[in-house]
Amino acid sequence: MNYSQPQIMIPRLSPCVKILLCSSVVIFLLQLAFEKFMGISLAYVFGFVPAKLADGWVWQLFTYSLLHSGLFHILFNLLILWMIGSELESLWGWRTFVAFYLVCTVGAAITHGIFSIAGLGHGIHSPVIGLSGVVYGLLMAYGILFGDRMMYFFMIFPMQARYFVLILGGIELVSSVFYSNSGVAHLAHLGGMAFGFLFLVSMASWKKRSRGGSSPRKKRKSNHLRLVGDEEEDEPRHWN
Repeated sequence: MNYSQPQIMIPRLSPCVKILLCSSVVIFLLQLAFEKFMGISLAYVFGFVPAKLADGWVWQLFTYSLLHSGLFHILFNLLILWMIGSELESLWGWRTFVAFYLVCTVGAAITHGIFSIAGLGHGIHSPVIGLSGVVYGLLMAYGILFGDRMMYFFMIFPMQARYFVLILGGIELVSSVFYSNSGVAHLAHLGGMAFGFLFLVSMASWKKRSRGGSSPRKKRKSNHLRLVGDEEEDEPRHWN
């Protein structure tokens, strides 16, 4: 059997991803400055604290993703955002990418909040920060749309993207059960993947219905779920 050689693909930095990268770095520096020189933690104001939703602090559903707990945390998230997010934005267009980003952001927070209220995870008064929920959503989308591509597990072992994402999801599921108090919001990661998947299914279904009056040739192809960007293409990408 012939296997394609693993390749490291460096996509062009897309417009929305560029804005997100710059914003995250600036906010991270401000976060460090506030904590070091003023002794003020922005996590309790702009991080996601489930108990604060009852007080109307709805902005936390969005702003928590712009904060990070440390240098490794932000570097990992922004690296994935650049490598994966830029390619997805180029495929979908910026409107669909932004919609997906927001759905994963809010979905990860809601998932974490629901389980926190149920007594699982960090508790309703503990802030959650970071882009990881969105990152896991992006990885899930990449595994579906580019399932045959090779990725490196632990930066060493090459495997197809679809299996890479399945393993990541399995690790997060196990961790959410046995390591719920580890300091990592595993349920938020799963929430980002789940809401991102629902977004892809909904969009693919809408695309399929919108082609209801297409030619017989296109109807024959529509047996596959398609997921394309804002502009129609002659050869749209298919789900794997």
